[in-house]
Amino acid sequence: MATEGALSARATPPAIPRPGTGLAVFDLDRTLLPGSSLPALGRALVAAGLLPRRRLATAALRQARFTRRGASDAEVDRLRERALQAVSGLDHAQVRALAGDVAAGLAATVRPSARSIIELHRRAGDLLVVLSASPQELVDAVSAALGCDRGIGTRGEVTDGLLTGRLDGPFCYGPGKLARLRDALDSVDLSSAWAYADSASDIPLLRACGRPVAINPDRRLRAVATAEGWPIVQFI
Repeated sequence: MATEGALSARATPPAIPRPGTGLAVFDLDRTLLPGSSLPALGRALVAAGLLPRRRLATAALRQARFTRRGASDAEVDRLRERALQAVSGLDHAQVRALAGDVAAGLAATVRPSARSIIELHRRAGDLLVVLSASPQELVDAVSAALGCDRGIGTRGEVTDGLLTGRLDGPFCYGPGKLARLRDALDSVDLSSAWAYADSASDIPLLRACGRPVAINPDRRLRAVATAEGWPIVQFI
């Protein structure tokens, strides 16, 4: 049966053994962060005159819903298509620079208990990976701001320095998240890897890793974690 506990900024997670040298994979949105990382990038794009303000207002409403209850696969697909359409034709170097600008602010919102887990793995010598459906440029920047080793996100296709509005590889969500991880780390052995995630969409990733941990899980993930005996932890 899963063990559930709340973590303070200094606490070691209950019922989770100390990590050994290996791999630790962290979901970003609603796991390390309280909500989604995309609105911060959206605000930066609006401020730079690259995105209409009305699109940001719509995104803010969706963000509020996502923070409160998550999103269905169909909603995520719609959000993905709208996000890709919104950045189509934008200068990739400029988008990457803006992602770097907002990364520190996002990193500052990471839950204290999540920072404790990251530090625990860092001291153990583990390879620290942030894995997210958010754009690769943003995940790279937030990962670096947190002192992690790798950021792996959704790659947008770039042609002649411009984003095309199409994907470059799988959408880093659901089974695609696991595919992106294996591709980026050259088919790494996950049998002893730690994985921390909040959503039922992350079940393929969690099942593939030898040490899955459900963080602030949604209802479906909580049921699976309880049935499979995975630790359930509340980041605060």
